[in-house]
Amino acid sequence: MRFGGHQTFSIRDGWMFKGLQALVETPQAFGTDTLRDELGVGKNMARSIEHWLRAVGLAQEIGRVRNSPLRVSELGRLIWEYDRYFLDPGTWWVLHVNLVENPQHAYSWSWFFNRFTHNRFERATVVDALRRQLLADGERMPSMTTLERDVACLLRSYSEVLPRELGDHEDILECPFVGLGIMKHSKQSGFFHVDRGLKPIPFPVFGWLVGRRFGASEEREVIDVSLTELTYEPGAPGRVFQLSAESVFELISSYESVEGGRISLNSQAGERVVRFRNQPASEWLEEYLGSIPSDDDLLVGTTVG
Repeated sequence: MRFGGHQTFSIRDGWMFKGLQALVETPQAFGTDTLRDELGVGKNMARSIEHWLRAVGLAQEIGRVRNSPLRVSELGRLIWEYDRYFLDPGTWWVLHVNLVENPQHAYSWSWFFNRFTHNRFERATVVDALRRQLLADGERMPSMTTLERDVACLLRSYSEVLPRELGDHEDILECPFVGLGIMKHSKQSGFFHVDRGLKPIPFPVFGWLVGRRFGASEEREVIDVSLTELTYEPGAPGRVFQLSAESVFELISSYESVEGGRISLNSQAGERVVRFRNQPASEWLEEYLGSIPSDDDLLVGTTVG
């Protein structure tokens, strides 16, 4: 498990493009002091970008020893081909899934989305719950300062701060994950509110997550999963995307009406069961990323950070 590799910085607009570009063009710069020159940022920000590339699955270590040289992952290759400027919201859903499922580099994120169930809370509540979880699991306890900084970065990564003020400088520093609509933060009360309502998650991204969590042998043509499992199991859509049972049902119903038999909602022994066509994870990702409009189309009227 790792805490604090982000150097207290959440991902900023343009960082993943810059980091992936550097990894594609000058991979030898990673792990050296020249990386900050390649990225055009300070030393701590360069370390943060390198951390996030690992944490969201765009980069992977070549060897098994910690801090081995990095290379572009298969996901990184696909995104560089289809959405290198990270303009499509679905790309950020993919990165979010990878982040939540990567306790090695982002334990606090994995714990929060899979095990923390409060809908309204203060930051201190999250810190205390995380500390208690680590104690209960017998894990090595980092310092309280480290935990507090990790939680602060996590919440800042997803929280839309309300009320907004015209020209608020904080908008410039917002993490792109804020755009997923997962959480809001009230300036007046200090409370955070998780939105477990329906979210516009692309069907291939949903199918990719279900296949990762519930997929069995590739020899099976279909996967049958109960609606309860899809809502409450760790690593399931209800947890990762922060959806209520009703929202999971509505989302699946919306897919069923347009996906032509690739997903269906049935009843078995009085329980709602969802049937998916089983296909390799790489096919789900290529299906989605390949459907994204070209960079030239997406860049019309857009400024890349």
